[in-house]
Amino acid sequence: MRELLEPIVIFTHVVRAQGFSAAARKLGISKSKVSSQISQLEQRLGVQLVQRTTRSLSLTESGELLYSHGEGLLKDLDQAVASVQSLQREIRGVLRVGITQAFGSKHLMPLIPQFMAEHPELELEISFLDHKVDVVAEGLDLLLTMSEQLPLGMVARPVMNCRFALVASPEYLAKHGVPYHPEQLAEHNCLVYKSEWYEHTVWEFVRGEDNCEIRVQGNYRVDDAPALKEGAKQGLGIVYLATYLLEEELQSGQLVQLLPDWELNHQLALQAVYPRRQHLAPKVRAFVDFVRDHFGGSKRWDLGSMMANRNHQ
Repeated sequence: MRELLEPIVIFTHVVRAQGFSAAARKLGISKSKVSSQISQLEQRLGVQLVQRTTRSLSLTESGELLYSHGEGLLKDLDQAVASVQSLQREIRGVLRVGITQAFGSKHLMPLIPQFMAEHPELELEISFLDHKVDVVAEGLDLLLTMSEQLPLGMVARPVMNCRFALVASPEYLAKHGVPYHPEQLAEHNCLVYKSEWYEHTVWEFVRGEDNCEIRVQGNYRVDDAPALKEGAKQGLGIVYLATYLLEEELQSGQLVQLLPDWELNHQLALQAVYPRRQHLAPKVRAFVDFVRDHFGGSKRWDLGSMMANRNHQ
């Protein structure tokens, strides 16, 4: 039936324009193609649709019936085009977002009601995804991820650079001692992030002109950063974590910062990842801008700021 769509559209335009020549000009095609398409349509349907004279065009009963349906078809097509174009101007429809679990649940989800209030015609579907994600296959419009293995063929827009801290519980340090140089980590139980595609066993440190890479080891490896934090809180060992996970623990003293004169040089960023398209949907742009407005360039998780907040409490 799909092969009949073009002839029906041409036929409807012929009736609208009351002539083959006028319809051809409207459609930007030749008069001969218009005539040929109408003839083929009549042959396929086995009916006569138009009665041609030198001065006028009239419809048979079958032609009148097809024209009424053709008009409805064109109106539906016009509405579909208008709706798509409207979506490119308005923030509405369904936005499907995948978010890395550790950051999303703790820091982004409390802001979602504000985003929804700003865009009341938008429907939001959120999935927490810490596995390796195929954005297109999983039907996502947008992925917010800290993965170091970004999907191929995607646009990746940085949102926030992560800062890191080396921490342990007071109980662990009382039992095993405090390291004062990265090389002393070889004497400690280090809790390691390990997933199916990445293992963070080389910890990087910088102090002035000194660069230090230490290969660590320990008896606890897990693919979930909050789980590593809980292990450190329970005294299992030393952990190298993003500071956005540590705000409460550092301020309460549950965890203690180690090697404060060394900068932890691990490179990791929260990135907005979406399919490469010529025109980015306004709903996607609005969400990315919202997240960047709240977290991009933020100094909230600088250790100095966090310790200053602790001292004022």
